[in-house]
Amino acid sequence: MRKTIIMAVLVLVGFTAVRAQEGRNEEERNKAVAERIEKSAERMAKEFALKDEEKATFIKIYTEYQREMFATNQSRGQRVEIPGREEEKKLSDEEATAKIKENFERQEQQIATMQKRLDIQKKYSEEFAKVLTPQQVLKVLTPQRGQGGRGQGQRGEGDGERRGGFEGGPRGGFGGGPRGGGFGGPGGGF
Repeated sequence: MRKTIIMAVLVLVGFTAVRAQEGRNEEERNKAVAERIEKSAERMAKEFALKDEEKATFIKIYTEYQREMFATNQSRGQRVEIPGREEEKKLSDEEATAKIKENFERQEQQIATMQKRLDIQKKYSEEFAKVLTPQQVLKVLTPQRGQGGRGQGQRGEGDGERRGGFEGGPRGGFGGGPRGGGFGGPGGGF
């Protein structure tokens, strides 16, 4: 009996500690996002050469804009499983119909989120236009993918200079390259 009570207390303490940690992690995540937004706003204000009052106004608008945009990322972190062909064959008609409905609902949610983001961008484009030139507004509203290692060249876009491997770029690898290449890399392999 005594061991059971001790175990129950330990489980309760452990559970409480985990819940407290989850709350702190969420707070830390929110704080990190706020810091990133502020640094980004400062960087853009410096890039646009904004002075004093314009800079303060821009940072305030940009911070509000980014917070609203981040709020639309509710489903971030939720992983969607797409069944493979083998799983589809094993489904009953009712299960397949349910999957179809789930897919439609998920797509409707995505469209609704995209509409919210569009509305936010329209609203803030007018606010940014009070402080920035049209070219600067375009730069603010167009996501910058070049930072953080997720650039255009890595997705097969751009001028093709960074392509390699399977797409037949200069690195050889799977698809080779202008000098042969293939599986083993430049000049070698299959």
